[in-house]
Amino acid sequence: MEELLNIWNADDELNEDELMNYVNNKSSEGEKHEVEKKMADSSFVNDAVEGLQNFSSTEKVNAYVQQANQELHKYLHEKKLARKKNITGLSWQIIAVITIILLCILGYVIIEMMKK
Repeated sequence: MEELLNIWNADDELNEDELMNYVNNKSSEGEKHEVEKKMADSSFVNDAVEGLQNFSSTEKVNAYVQQANQELHKYLHEKKLARKKNITGLSWQIIAVITIILLCILGYVIIEMMKK
């Protein structure tokens, strides 16, 4: 679950710091070259850089990231609650099925005993 809350993992092609430094022109020439190489290799990285470059200021980027994280947390919380609800409902269904099966077996045993 924790990996869902952080989309920038250590094994990703590009981490958040590298990306933000590139977009804000704070990276060295070597770092810029590496980011551009990664952009050429990956359409995901290319789209991420182009999307961030469309923002007029870093405050807007940070506000957007914060809003996206809040929505992600809310969505995951709702999904977790829905899953718990489904499991709880499922347990009652299992109990009902087991009860019906036991009643059928009990009825069969009583009928067989009455035949003898």
